[in-house]
Amino acid sequence: MLTRHHRTIQSPARPPRMAHCFLIFLFLALPCITPLSALAKIGIIAEVNGSVITNYQVEQRAAFLQSVTNLEDTNANRTQLWRDAEQMLIDEVLKLEAAKQVDPAMPNRVRKLARQLVDQNFARNGRTGTDVLRQNGIDADSVQEKFVADIVWNEYIKYRFSEKFKNIDKTVDKIRSRLEANAKKPQVKLSEIILLPEPKRPLKATLALANEIIKAVNRGADFNAIARQYSAAGTANNGGRVGWVIRDQLPPAVQQQLAKTPLGKVSQPIQQNGVVMLMRKEGSMENGVADPGQDIISLARATLRLDKNASNADKLEAAARLERDTASASSCEMIEQLNKDYKSDIPSLIENITISALAPQLRQKIETLTVNMPTAPIAFAEGVSVMMLCSRNKPTVNIPSRDDVYAKELDKMFGVLSERYLLRLRRAAVIERK
Repeated sequence: MLTRHHRTIQSPARPPRMAHCFLIFLFLALPCITPLSALAKIGIIAEVNGSVITNYQVEQRAAFLQSVTNLEDTNANRTQLWRDAEQMLIDEVLKLEAAKQVDPAMPNRVRKLARQLVDQNFARNGRTGTDVLRQNGIDADSVQEKFVADIVWNEYIKYRFSEKFKNIDKTVDKIRSRLEANAKKPQVKLSEIILLPEPKRPLKATLALANEIIKAVNRGADFNAIARQYSAAGTANNGGRVGWVIRDQLPPAVQQQLAKTPLGKVSQPIQQNGVVMLMRKEGSMENGVADPGQDIISLARATLRLDKNASNADKLEAAARLERDTASASSCEMIEQLNKDYKSDIPSLIENITISALAPQLRQKIETLTVNMPTAPIAFAEGVSVMMLCSRNKPTVNIPSRDDVYAKELDKMFGVLSERYLLRLRRAAVIERK
C-alpha cells in the first residue's frame, strides 16, 4: 500500500535471506557491546530499501533522545520517543544511501570527525563524551552514527543543490542593506525549534511533543540541545539560535505569540504551514539600538549588610546611615571606598551591563539617573544599598557581519532543501516495518 510518506509492504512469513544473514552477523558481533542476556531479544523491526534496523538501535536512540530532551518519563512520552527514534534511523539510512551515490567512501571518511564531535558535545567533568554516554547506558557508537549521517547529509545537500547555494551572495547583500535601514525598528532575539509531523507522529502528536518539550525546558532541560536533535530548521546545527530579527518581519502568528511570552521563556506551540514552532524569547528592543534598555552602564554600590531576619527598624536605621554617608558623595570612587569602610563582602562595581538586564524595580530607579548621581537607599535580601551611575553609553548600530548573515542564510536554505528532498526520498523508499 503506497502512503504519502512511504510504501508499506506486508511482512513475509519468514524474514528475507539477507535479514537472516544480518542477524547471524549481529549475534556474532554484539557480545562485545551488549550483555549476552540481551541477545535473544534483538530482532529486526524495519527494513529500508533492504537495509535493516534493529530494536537495539531504536532502544539506544530513544535512550539518547530521553537523555537530551529530559522529557517527563510517562508511557506516552516513551512511546513517542521510540517512534521518533525509529523514524530518525529510517531517515539516516536514506541520507547515507543518497550520499553514497555521490561518494561511497564518504561515511567512513567522516567517522573520525563524528567521534570527535561526540566527545566534544557530551564531555563532562574532564571525561570524554564517549565515556559519559557509556556511563549513562548509551552506546556511543550509536550516537556516532547519527553524527556521521548528519555530516554526510549536509555535504550531500550542498553538492546536489550547489547552483542554488551560489545565489546566497546576492541575498546576503540585500539583507544587510535592509538591516542597516531597519536598525532602529523593534527587534527580538530568538532561538527556535521547528517540529515537522512525521509518518508515526501526526500533527496532534507533534503538538503534544512540543508541549512536553516546553515542560522539560521549564524543568531545566537545555533548549538548544533539544533543538540540535529535534528541530527540522537549518538553525538546528547552531542549537536553534536565530539571533536578533526585525519583529514586524515575523509571521503575524509568531508576533502574537511572542507578545505574550516573557523574556527567557518558550512560547506556546505555534502552527504555521503544517509545522509546529517553539520560540524562546531571549531579548527585546522596542526601538532597535535606540531602545534605552540597551544602554550599557556601570554602577558602584555601597552596601550595609543586615541579617536576613532584620526588623523594619533595623532597615530604616541602615537607610538613614547610608543617606548621611552618601550625601556628599560625588564619584563612584567615593562609593567604592564607602563600601570598603563598611567591610562589605558584596563587590562594589557592576560593569558593562545593559539596563534591560536589571530587575524591573531597580531598572526604574537607574534609568532616571545621570552620571555620578546616587539612588536613595534600596533594600535587598542581603541588606541596604545605595547605587551610583558611573557611566552610560548607547550601543553602536551593530549590523551583523557579512559572514554572520551568510551563515544564517545558508542554514535557512539548507533547512528548506533538506526537508523537501528528505520527503522525496521517503516517498520513493521501500520501507517494511516488522
